[in-house]
Amino acid sequence: MFFKNLTELNNILKNSSTAIICLKDGDKVLDEVFELSRFEKTLKNVFIIKPGVMKNTSGKPINNITIEQVREVINLTNTKAKTPYYFIFDRAEKMQVQAENAALKLFEEPKENYHFILLTTEPNALLPTIRSRAKIYTPLRLNALETPPEAEKSVFETAKRLLVANSAQVIEIAEELHKRKDTEESPRREYVLAVLKTTIELAEKSYFKTGNVAFTKKISGLIKAYENIKQNGIIRLQIVANCMV
Repeated sequence: MFFKNLTELNNILKNSSTAIICLKDGDKVLDEVFELSRFEKTLKNVFIIKPGVMKNTSGKPINNITIEQVREVINLTNTKAKTPYYFIFDRAEKMQVQAENAALKLFEEPKENYHFILLTTEPNALLPTIRSRAKIYTPLRLNALETPPEAEKSVFETAKRLLVANSAQVIEIAEELHKRKDTEESPRREYVLAVLKTTIELAEKSYFKTGNVAFTKKISGLIKAYENIKQNGIIRLQIVANCMV
């Protein structure tokens, strides 16, 4: 999903229990520069969790969000809240795996008035189980809907076919990708992941332009296929199982 400006971003935060925002401090959203401190100025009860706060045994900052930081958040959310509280995970891709696993319960069963926001420019670096429990929002760049995804020509053409494919055509594309041979420049699995990633971007832009909910169903299946293939799932099986909407 896209957001147009920082005012709209604030509304997303207020209406989301868990959200992934593809943004970092200093990014430009249309004519505004996003600053992390904005949240503290425009919202109440804001807690920012970021890397580099905890120190190792040598006294050096740990460049990760640690499980200890997540446990502090868990302790702070143990009671009922009468007013909204916002927990902002800055550079969320820096969460240690143990920290992500500990945070899962927060994201799975968010209590009323608690909002968990993960800021990251690398959403695919987060655990799939976290991504499946949150909506992902990306800032809408100028002319972004008219700008085609950055991809080599064959990837882009295959993605366009997959986006509008019927069941028989999905099977045909799956077979074609499954039989594709590895090359030094383009290993088969990396090529397939590039096709799926490009198709996801095309589907998101198509949904934003048309409002057709069929594209959201398509996006869910494409993401699932992408994640499973990335984890060495069988290419043909994953595309057929998840992309035939």
